[in-house]
Amino acid sequence: MDDSSRNSHEKLVDVTPYLKLVIDKDGRWFQNGAEIIHPEIYKYFNGLLEKTSDAEYQIRVNNEVCRVEVEDAPFVVQAVHEVGKTTICIHLNDGSEEPFNPDLFWIGKDNVPYCHVKNGSFHARFSRPAYYALAPYIVADSDEQNFFLYIDGHRTPIRNSRPSLNS
Repeated sequence: MDDSSRNSHEKLVDVTPYLKLVIDKDGRWFQNGAEIIHPEIYKYFNGLLEKTSDAEYQIRVNNEVCRVEVEDAPFVVQAVHEVGKTTICIHLNDGSEEPFNPDLFWIGKDNVPYCHVKNGSFHARFSRPAYYALAPYIVADSDEQNFFLYIDGHRTPIRNSRPSLNS
């Protein structure tokens, strides 16, 4: 929901103290400790998720706002597949699919792979199966010190820190 759907005179009510929302490292949502398993509610909450000005997360419904604690990444790449011979697509835990951009891929702490998603608005952690599906595209240089994604004839260095969206 966006600001245009609210009356501009309504004051936002923070319901965070009453409604603890958490996204765990596997992309599962929890409300006050109970997993949200209803598919439509899960999809609805994912669709409402927004990043705040202080780089935290929240959802807004009408005039209510609730902070969301994110254990690792707000989204999870669940699958990777090739489309044609030139494009790789990723499937996210919210049911969406988007093209994979190797320039926005990195390996984080504890060798966990990530990429930017949703037009750079969020980042996603790769599930183990998704990373294994991406592994055939990973190549090393001759001394095996540097690694690259080799997709459609292009070698993209794999970073060990989050890439800037301006790079």
